[in-house]
Amino acid sequence: MTADPLYYAWLPEQQERFRATMDDVASDKVAAVLLRELLDISCTADNAGDIWSDLPLSQLEHINWAKLLATGIGEDMIWLNESMAENVSLLDFDTLHDYDLNDYHFQEAANSKEITDYQQRDYYALRFSRWARLLINDKLHYATLSSLATYITDQLQEQGDDMIQRLLPHEYVEGKNHGKQEKSGILWDMQVDAGGLEPQLEELKRQWYQYIQQRWTELSESFKDQPPAAFMKDTSEHGEANTLFLFNNSAALKRIRWRSFLSDCRQLERNFNGVECHVTEVWKQTEDWLHETHRDIIQNFDPTVIRLRKTRKVVVAPGAFDSLLQLDEDNHRQ
Repeated sequence: MTADPLYYAWLPEQQERFRATMDDVASDKVAAVLLRELLDISCTADNAGDIWSDLPLSQLEHINWAKLLATGIGEDMIWLNESMAENVSLLDFDTLHDYDLNDYHFQEAANSKEITDYQQRDYYALRFSRWARLLINDKLHYATLSSLATYITDQLQEQGDDMIQRLLPHEYVEGKNHGKQEKSGILWDMQVDAGGLEPQLEELKRQWYQYIQQRWTELSESFKDQPPAAFMKDTSEHGEANTLFLFNNSAALKRIRWRSFLSDCRQLERNFNGVECHVTEVWKQTEDWLHETHRDIIQNFDPTVIRLRKTRKVVVAPGAFDSLLQLDEDNHRQ
């Protein structure tokens, strides 16, 4: 009612639309009320956003739970922590598939416009993970929505990066220009030190990146005709409730409606142990590939043959990396 005095005179559908499409002015009014009522912080709509951003993590969970009641939709009061076009909300997409396919077309159009000779990719479910919030048993849960293929390749990426570090130990050291003043910023010049094997390391990482991209496509293709399935895992830590939701293909996404997200997921739920077994199986193949590729590079790679690449100079504003480190955490919780 603070955001719009007529709120309780509307039909439920209109109330839901208002919650999903609330503009900054209305959102700041709501924030000011929540800060006052829940945390006894006096503020106005003009400064509520700044005060909210500065809250310690110990106060965020309770107030984020309350805010979800003012912004979420459907049975679970779900809210997607992703940017959308102006006047577009979750209510414009009946299912998770509708949202994901729309984003795929947007990304492909943007890449085609910005990248010369861009080769369009086929559509597979959830190439990029999404963050959301929802209520599970009336408790706030931070959620990650991802595809089975993305989860597996993320696990491969993590284990593979560790293995590359063991195969070719390396560290990042400051280059000769690191920290030098450059106009309004400072130069970022961190370079890899691999004990003289920097070209071999770069080649291994180049092939590793291509391998991961290929594996994601192969896994997605292998899952696309399977019966639709969802996998759920409690990933809570430090007292914060987190849940991972995985979907094996686009058929599964078509079965997940935003207004009945959790109940639809439970209809498709399969045991998560099967996911971990799949990761173990695929990792064995990946481990063999890394050993073989590393051996081939060490024995046959000619470091004097240098690939042409564009030289980049990175200039950052003072303190920029401090804000970037905080941004990931803030996007998830605030």
